[in-house]
Amino acid sequence: MAKQIIVIEGPSGVGKDAIMAELIRRDPNRYKKIPSYCTRARRPNEIDGQSYIFTDEKTFKEKIKNGDIFEHITIYGTYRGMSKQIIDSIINSGKIGLKEPDIVGQRALKKAYPNQVLTIFLTADKEVVIKRLLERNASDNIEQRLIHYDVKHKTIAEYDYVVTNNGTLDEAVQKVHDILEREGICLKNT
Repeated sequence: MAKQIIVIEGPSGVGKDAIMAELIRRDPNRYKKIPSYCTRARRPNEIDGQSYIFTDEKTFKEKIKNGDIFEHITIYGTYRGMSKQIIDSIINSGKIGLKEPDIVGQRALKKAYPNQVLTIFLTADKEVVIKRLLERNASDNIEQRLIHYDVKHKTIAEYDYVVTNNGTLDEAVQKVHDILEREGICLKNT
């Protein structure tokens, strides 16, 4: 059985979002990003339903109680969580869901969807990460992100594949595509 949920995870600055966006751009009929529910206010550049489905705390807690939200965290006083209903909808539509959860979220996904999750740890050399973070003006918290880099790498053994993204976006997407092709998840030459 081919996997139906692809986890692409790694530290900040390794290109997770860019790779997922490119996979979707190249084959929107095959891939869809799995949005999480979130109780914080929507930022001006965000579209409800893409990375997050914005909701109030009461609704979020009801979704936990009824079992729809099967994994959640609290970040800076707001809730974020994965919805079984959303993931099931993507899978039932015939698409492959793309997600970038932390290691706790990955474990919850594997428990909720046994044998349906393929995990890829995306990494890059620290020097490359620093350069990318500086280019995207994340200089205010580079030190914290580099601590996070080391912490994330401690979980690398829990992933099915490791992809190093020190080069271009096209090179990294090709590496991921090759894995998905080997796993029977995508068609050749997509």
